[in-house]
Amino acid sequence: MKARRFSTAFVAAALLLMSGSVVAQTKQHPAYDQMLRAAQHTQRASREIYLVKHRLGLLNQADDVNRTGLLGEEYTQLTTTPGYIIAKRTATNPDFSAYLVRLLREQDLDSGDTVLVTMTGSLPGLNLALLCALETLDIPAFRVASLGASSYGANQLAMTWIDIEDVLAREGLIECRSDLVTLGGTGDIGGGIPQETREELRLKCARLGYPLLEAGNTSEQYEERLALLGDPRGYALLINVGGNHLMLGTGPEGRELPGGFIRPGSDTWQRVVSTHTGGVVFDFLHAGVPVLNLLHVEELAELAGIPVDPTPLPRLGTSPVYFVEIP
Repeated sequence: MKARRFSTAFVAAALLLMSGSVVAQTKQHPAYDQMLRAAQHTQRASREIYLVKHRLGLLNQADDVNRTGLLGEEYTQLTTTPGYIIAKRTATNPDFSAYLVRLLREQDLDSGDTVLVTMTGSLPGLNLALLCALETLDIPAFRVASLGASSYGANQLAMTWIDIEDVLAREGLIECRSDLVTLGGTGDIGGGIPQETREELRLKCARLGYPLLEAGNTSEQYEERLALLGDPRGYALLINVGGNHLMLGTGPEGRELPGGFIRPGSDTWQRVVSTHTGGVVFDFLHAGVPVLNLLHVEELAELAGIPVDPTPLPRLGTSPVYFVEIP
């Protein structure tokens, strides 16, 4: 008896029917072109930082397996807290910029809206993805950066987050640098960072032309930051990257905030405001301003359709984040 031959497509379809599974069809997201442009922008900027760090002998070749230039060392004099290498490496994927374009477009923001952006040195990959997304969409932002960094972040004293910004701005790869800088660390006043290192950071801010906010204690730092930022209702959105103490507060509640959007009136928002323990993020939520919380990187990646810790990084424009299901 002659054996029957089946096509690969036939076999695959039969297996799906047997398993009861259905593969959804997809199409490019309506913002695909902008998303891809933002990711390409991020990739170009990342390559520039890689080349600069290579010349300076600052590459973490053992851990930066995708050669992004956006990973620091495990521990340096600038390291404030332990960090998780899987999350830090995942955050270097330029596809996060595409994801942020997708999210921000859904907010109907325009050039008349102002966004407050707060960043730390802990997640330089997400910082860069966000800046490129904002510039792709031409959304104005007031930017505050803190210099402390957890493990594998921008924790090399010769290449802090503001050094990265400065390089990219001078090379024309980003349009704007941060408007305000703090030391970060415990209390956002450099707690946990050696005194000698804090002094070097002060000198760096002066040399690069960054205004440094540094009050005498955490309470004064908090009040001065609020005064400089002004009424939360003057912003359309707060985007927070990382775990700055004054942004999330000093209690566990801030670190337990979910990644992604926290919208006034939502169930998440109701839980957040009922446990308010201080922190600028909570102040904005109480004022009715939505917050995009960019923390818990692996959860964000899975939510977005971005692979966790891939090697090599996927070709831009191919990850699920760029596509939507066909109804």
